[in-house]
Amino acid sequence: MGREIIACALADETVHLSGCLEYAGHPLLGKDVGTCIGREGTGVSLQADWSELPVETSVIIDFSSPESTSRLIETMMQRTTGIVIGTTGMDDAVKAQIERFAKIHPVVFSPNMSLGVNILFYLTEMLSSKLDTDFDIEIIEAHHRFKKDAPSGTAKKLGEIAAAARGLSYEKAIKNGRAGIVGERTKNEIGMHAIRGGDIVGDHTVLFAAPGECIELRHRAQSRATLARGAVRAAKWLSGQKPGLYSMMHVLGLT
Repeated sequence: MGREIIACALADETVHLSGCLEYAGHPLLGKDVGTCIGREGTGVSLQADWSELPVETSVIIDFSSPESTSRLIETMMQRTTGIVIGTTGMDDAVKAQIERFAKIHPVVFSPNMSLGVNILFYLTEMLSSKLDTDFDIEIIEAHHRFKKDAPSGTAKKLGEIAAAARGLSYEKAIKNGRAGIVGERTKNEIGMHAIRGGDIVGDHTVLFAAPGECIELRHRAQSRATLARGAVRAAKWLSGQKPGLYSMMHVLGLT
């Protein structure tokens, strides 16, 4: 994702790439980020320290880990910067930390930055609220073998949207996979299934199945570039916004 975001930012004439960071000890530290992605030199080197970066006049795009995002928020709490957060796998403590940060800083926080996936969120809410409980809801997601969290942040968001639209608690409604003699499916459960293999970028399906008919909503990401374009678009939109916690639905004008 870092490489894709760099490429997208460099290709956008309205964006100035002011810095790129990696963990201490990364083998490419000190290298020009342009040459790191096979492009011409940019004059911006890969760093592990925030101290020399102009964060007060920039928007930070963060695709890392929950632990790294938590440290970033702590570091930036007293500094005037906005953050676009695409990190997934957050627990409630980190989410609460993001909410506190957003009271005094502008933040876009979304489990998926792509336009198509956010349209999928929108349609999932609509169908979940309009179709009665004769339609069972099942969510299937597939990602590459290296993905660490399951279900994906996007799939979890889809589950949260579907549950809320039907007046259900996500924690009580979600059934993560099924094994053994689990009994008949109830009307108030939402199935969640994670597939991991190969180099699948991201595939999400929301299935609405009733006796005699079935509706499928599906989004398939063919490149991480779609996520990078969305993240850069979010950063441009966030610049100049008031403090608050925003989603890609705000960025795209869907709410």
